[in-house]
Amino acid sequence: MMTYAWLVNRHAPLLLFILVLFVHVATMADTGRPNILVILADDLGFSDIGSFGGEIDTPNLDALANRGTKFSNFYAAPTCSPTRSMLLTGTDNHQAGLGNMAEVMKATQDSRRGKPGYEGYLNQQVVTVATLLRNAGYHTYMAGKWHLGLDPMQSPAERGFDRSFALLHGAASHFDVRGHSVYQPIASYREGNHTVELPGNFYSSEFYTDKMIEFISSDDRDQQPFFAYLAYTAPHWPLQAPDDLIEKYKDRYITGYLPIATRRLKKLKRLELIPNDVKIHEADLMEQRWNALDSRQQQIEAKRMAVYAAMVDSMDHHIGRLVRQLKLSGQYENTLIIFLSDNGPEGVNASVRPGVGEWMKQFDNRLENMGRPTSFIDQGSDWAQAVATPFRLYKGYPTEGGTRVPAFISFPGALKAPGVSHEFASVLDITPTLLDLAQVSHPGSRYRGRMIHEPMGTSMLPYLMGRTTDIHSPGYAMGWELFGHRAIRRGDWKLLSIGTAGNRQSWSLYDLSKDISERRDLSQKYPKITSELISLWNRYEKKAGLLPPSNPKTQENL
Repeated sequence: MMTYAWLVNRHAPLLLFILVLFVHVATMADTGRPNILVILADDLGFSDIGSFGGEIDTPNLDALANRGTKFSNFYAAPTCSPTRSMLLTGTDNHQAGLGNMAEVMKATQDSRRGKPGYEGYLNQQVVTVATLLRNAGYHTYMAGKWHLGLDPMQSPAERGFDRSFALLHGAASHFDVRGHSVYQPIASYREGNHTVELPGNFYSSEFYTDKMIEFISSDDRDQQPFFAYLAYTAPHWPLQAPDDLIEKYKDRYITGYLPIATRRLKKLKRLELIPNDVKIHEADLMEQRWNALDSRQQQIEAKRMAVYAAMVDSMDHHIGRLVRQLKLSGQYENTLIIFLSDNGPEGVNASVRPGVGEWMKQFDNRLENMGRPTSFIDQGSDWAQAVATPFRLYKGYPTEGGTRVPAFISFPGALKAPGVSHEFASVLDITPTLLDLAQVSHPGSRYRGRMIHEPMGTSMLPYLMGRTTDIHSPGYAMGWELFGHRAIRRGDWKLLSIGTAGNRQSWSLYDLSKDISERRDLSQKYPKITSELISLWNRYEKKAGLLPPSNPKTQENL
């Protein structure tokens, strides 16, 4: 009589083949849906990384960028939390609850605070891409800066992330738990649903990467795809970095603002990221300000930028660690990677912000201590203008320097040939693209019994796959508003108004096909185009639910 053991032994090769075939088919079914990794830098300048013109050593980011599509024309919101709300939902920040930043509304006693679209946290009128991907069978991970709500019910764990480690506030020390002002002396961190303490050897870029590697590795055997959102706090102030990296850059910036900006400009042109006739915005002013400094002040300024560069270098190193881990686990080739900054570089001195100046007196900001855990320094407006090369202004403004950011998408073997794209795209397009990639439909205007806003962006996937030659239709327009500053863009025409909450200035018009530095106002020359864009602005203002600014304090004091 045949026994079960004999049957198994007799047909073991066939059974093994069937088992391997079953696993292979199952794996193919899941790997048909790629992994997704979104990496967000904090206050990174357009020309900071090497593949976008910079002199900072970023070999890992450059390798990814050069294997993918680099965007010369990619936009975020003017500041951090509005961008994050747009990235994760595809909706305008005024719809998602970040019509203004929570800390700004609190400091200025903004009367809009708490009203629809101005809750100061990611509201329930939107659904996140993490939620929709999790519902579709994706593992969802988040590590780094959240900045979309402080209460437990507003945490990443409640907005679609299976596993998360998050700095809840908008800024903090990179080495310990100190916050950034008397209003936030201690920073809050959550892992999942629990408040946690930081380890003694904490450094932000290293620790967030460790956490992401831990999250991804914990599930890499079940063949389920993942969506990972890695939101670094580098190079946001306070500028702090390991000593060895600061030492590496100690002599690189003593030449001053303009020589650095000039070298970047030449490299940007060589890389075909900008036209050959572009000039640096306010180049003469950069040179005058550097020459007005004495030798000691120049050393201090050079040290600021050295620490900033060290932070970018460190972030790149840890991104390299994550990429190597993906390669070791066999997941790299099936992972779409998006990298971008959340806005332009920070040009507002942290010491002038409410509640920060006095609090900063506890730190040791002597030249030799700059960048260490006991220091608290920022980049300053002149270096911010230099690293925004060749654009105008920086974070906080809807100018090109405040909203046009370095961005690339890399997906080995699956996208069209690597190169530079000059197509207009924005953070609003990320959620639609990821849903399209994962073959997941957005629920539309209703989700689980509540009304929600639908995405305002467009999937970039047909363009990235080479099936279309553009991302948006010719009539597509995008608007921005923050701190009383306004802008709207359609095609190459951009309408801009830089004012204050209590004093809106008139509109200026720029042709970005010829003037990406926003040097020549054409509103008087082309009144019809100006009028058309004002009409588009009024339409955007209504659709996005903007409320009129209520407080005359300016961005420079926030």
